[in-house]
Amino acid sequence: MAESSFIGQVYRLRASSPMPVSNGRLMLHTFGAEVNDVEIYECTQSLPASSEFRGQGLGGSLVSANFSRLGDKDGHFQGRKIFTPDYIEEDELGFNF
Repeated sequence: MAESSFIGQVYRLRASSPMPVSNGRLMLHTFGAEVNDVEIYECTQSLPASSEFRGQGLGGSLVSANFSRLGDKDGHFQGRKIFTPDYIEEDELGFNF
């Protein structure tokens, strides 16, 4: 099997809990957004080292990783790495209404 991967992005709106306002309506107070790069592996033979994670070594850039062994039992895995987020204003996402 050949190693194959691709990179995508995950967006998360940072917000507080909804607060009640008049007439039973709720208001959501937002305070920015996070953008994480995610590298998704369809097939790989190498797993990330502990030193690649934030807080585990100097310059680690991974927040989390999740891999599963493929059925061939020859040391092939599929999974994903999630990198440290960038914090942006939610209007940069183009979703403000």
